[in-house]
Amino acid sequence: MALAIVGGSFLSAFLQVLFDRMATPEFLTLFRKRKADDELLKKLKMNLLAVGAVLDDAENKEISNQAVKEWLEELHELVYQADDLLDEINTEALRVKVETEYQSSTSFMVSASTYISSFSNQFFKRIMPEIEKVVISLDGFIQQINPLGLQVVESKIQSCRLPSTSLVDENTVCGRDVDKEKIIQMLLSEDEKRDSVTVVPIVGQGGIGKTTLVQLVYNDKRVKNHFTTKAWVCVSEAYDATKITKELLKELEISFSDSGEGLNSLQLKLQLGLTDKRFVLVLDDVWNRDYDDWDKLKMLLKGGSEGSKIIVTTRDNRIALMMGEKMSIHHLDLISEEDPWSLFEKHAFGDKDNENWRELEVIGKKLVNKCEGLPLAVKTIAGLLRSRGMVEEWEDILRNDIWNQTRNPNGILPALRLSYMHLSSHLKRCFAYCSVFHKGLWF
Repeated sequence: MALAIVGGSFLSAFLQVLFDRMATPEFLTLFRKRKADDELLKKLKMNLLAVGAVLDDAENKEISNQAVKEWLEELHELVYQADDLLDEINTEALRVKVETEYQSSTSFMVSASTYISSFSNQFFKRIMPEIEKVVISLDGFIQQINPLGLQVVESKIQSCRLPSTSLVDENTVCGRDVDKEKIIQMLLSEDEKRDSVTVVPIVGQGGIGKTTLVQLVYNDKRVKNHFTTKAWVCVSEAYDATKITKELLKELEISFSDSGEGLNSLQLKLQLGLTDKRFVLVLDDVWNRDYDDWDKLKMLLKGGSEGSKIIVTTRDNRIALMMGEKMSIHHLDLISEEDPWSLFEKHAFGDKDNENWRELEVIGKKLVNKCEGLPLAVKTIAGLLRSRGMVEEWEDILRNDIWNQTRNPNGILPALRLSYMHLSSHLKRCFAYCSVFHKGLWF
């Protein structure tokens, strides 16, 4: 099942193994005096690089594009063929190396050398036509890249979602009243250590509702009345000190030059703007584990008056411990069994009447159970079904193979997919490697 998710990344990792194999000294030595064969190997490498460059994009699009899925599956088979051939060449290269070293220590140097050369010639006559077939087949795959709409995706980590904001429709939120009250009490209470600024980290898996909870807290009247200054920034994966500083300045309505002003000037303005003010700042979706980055940002915020608070949302408990005290961390759990259905009802039905409501309710509850208590998953599938009022349409969704795969053509069950998509390319490859082992395997 996991391999179904990581197809592109698994192939990327596999290609890197091939490139490493083609770069070994023994491999290069074998082709040193065989110019035509060496050119064909270079062509093979260039073709592999060309298809490898669009694998990340293909991996994203195969979920909703059957043609891209088939392109990837067929490419897998061809790359495996290339691997088998390169493995044979690598074995031959090692054989030649060993026999050459042996013949140099014997008195039969000339005859042995002739024998090795003759054997290698036979090997190349057999193997290189097979390599040429792979190169030609790869040419066909490359020709399909543009028609399939595949592009080179920047290696820089980017968010596939819009940045969060503080706006929320409280009527569509279910099951977070207790969490909300607990966070508000933490914000309104005075810190025992009498620190001017206290950090309140909220930790939970992707899609569990961290941002929604903070939106509820941020817009509560008690919070608005308690703090003279408020600001919300979506940090996301690509940590950018300048961007964060500018966003805070905008939220605080502090003027600055958007293009010509350096980070030092911006941070001085931010520090001055927060001095002696009791503020609450939200740093949503934090991924950066660099303590030095956090320490520099925290230094700008220490000038606030006593009782100021910083709310941080993150999936990573290590980040929470780095940014705040252990006793201040709030771990967000799945919503209770009753709440997912209430959330589903609000988003799937709204205020609309449906003559098939009873039948849809039965199907809907089965779908909610498949979402396993994740609010984002419940909300996504409810939104999908909101415009579909026929029982047959709901049953089609319930019976869809998507529930037996970790594949997601319509945004259904996004939590696992979102977590995976937010990994950087090299971590996706690690995930691909781990997917080889079955669930529950002990090392």
